[in-house]
Amino acid sequence: MTKRFLTIIFVLTAFVFSANAQLRVFIDDNDGPFTNIRNAPKGKIVSKVSATSGIMLTVVYQKNGWWYIDGNDYWDPETDTGYFAGSTTGYWIHSSVLAVGTRNYGGEKLSLRKSPASNAPVIFSFKDERLLRPIDIRGSWVKVKTYDGKHEGWIEDEWLCGNSVTNCI
Repeated sequence: MTKRFLTIIFVLTAFVFSANAQLRVFIDDNDGPFTNIRNAPKGKIVSKVSATSGIMLTVVYQKNGWWYIDGNDYWDPETDTGYFAGSTTGYWIHSSVLAVGTRNYGGEKLSLRKSPASNAPVIFSFKDERLLRPIDIRGSWVKVKTYDGKHEGWIEDEWLCGNSVTNCI
């Protein structure tokens, strides 16, 4: 009985955690005119979207460099549309084509930390607005990598903007 109760608590906790761990991102893909949306990591291509239109997505969790997309929550500024169709197993996109901007519009100093905690050691700090590649998400913390690949660390999601066409004020 106790084991079953603990299992139920674990499943519910995982569901609540994953439901809250969402991140707005945009596509920033320079490898061609289209970005592939797949039905699984490395799976079948179920959709192609413009790589240059600034499409914004909500990603929920990642698995081995692939992000699971909320298929009903994306926005294409060129067509003003917002849902995917064609997969019964979900929608996935590779992290190498996703970006977020920083919200330090007033020149605030932002820091990438070693772990997802405000008291974790600082790995890298900057004052300029930057584009970053999201790698992972844990609650309100996002693991990111700088575009040059030199720095990787955790930052609070309140400092990130997933809007490609304007800032997030």
